[in-house]
Amino acid sequence: MADFAKLTELKNKIASLPPLPKYEQELLDADVKIDHVWSSNAIEGSTLTRHETEAILKKGLTIHGKSVAEVLDTLDLSEAYDYMMDLASQAQTLTQLDIRNLNRLSMAKSRPEDAGVYRSVPVRPAGAEVNPYADPWDIAVKMAELVDWANEVQGKLHPVDYAAQLHWRFVIIHPFIDGNGRTARLLMNLALTEHGYPVVNIQPNKESRLHYMEVLEACDRDGSADKLTDLIADYTEEALRKKLKILELSDKNHTDSGYIISERELEEWRKKRKQAKLSDQ
Repeated sequence: MADFAKLTELKNKIASLPPLPKYEQELLDADVKIDHVWSSNAIEGSTLTRHETEAILKKGLTIHGKSVAEVLDTLDLSEAYDYMMDLASQAQTLTQLDIRNLNRLSMAKSRPEDAGVYRSVPVRPAGAEVNPYADPWDIAVKMAELVDWANEVQGKLHPVDYAAQLHWRFVIIHPFIDGNGRTARLLMNLALTEHGYPVVNIQPNKESRLHYMEVLEACDRDGSADKLTDLIADYTEEALRKKLKILELSDKNHTDSGYIISERELEEWRKKRKQAKLSDQ
């Protein structure tokens, strides 16, 4: 069972500490973004490593032996992530256009013909016992209902619960022909970051990915996002504790820097050292 009080306490403790210096915060933000782009694409089947993803985003490299599609997926999701963070900074109500733009950007180069377009054909999850996905003729109505629900419950649910529910409620509509998983994780992180929580990234190793998929299937069977909420709460706690550890170390390092020898003391030490050398000659 998710312990929302503990998550709130950790968030408040982080808020009480001095922020990171601008350059260090930029480095941390870039690292989290790379992790998101790599992990979210890997969950969908990308074979790029985190190191290769970083090389594409930071240096504009193409990776030998990797498909053009995987490189385009990386560039697309990077743009969609930036758009998500921009939306989070504006703290405005969620719209269908926001969601369509997240999907549009996440497939702008790799699959432009379908990017941001609601699907017109039925789909179902492979191998699933039940098909939770909406029929295509119901998508527009269900997306309108989703946006209404999201704007009604913001501020009423704990942000982590809201983020997990938004993820699941979007997935069971599955409004796009492709990119629904990436869009769902962007929506989840939009909900978290606009309420002051860190970005969380579902890890794509075999065990973590399988658990994530099993949790989503269980939510579909139960008709409830509770199990996904528990999973996202665990990821959020891990991200909060990591951020707290970084901030505490930064605070300690900057406090300790006050005891570093001053410029005046350093100059006196240089004079003494020079005099000692002269006396030895």
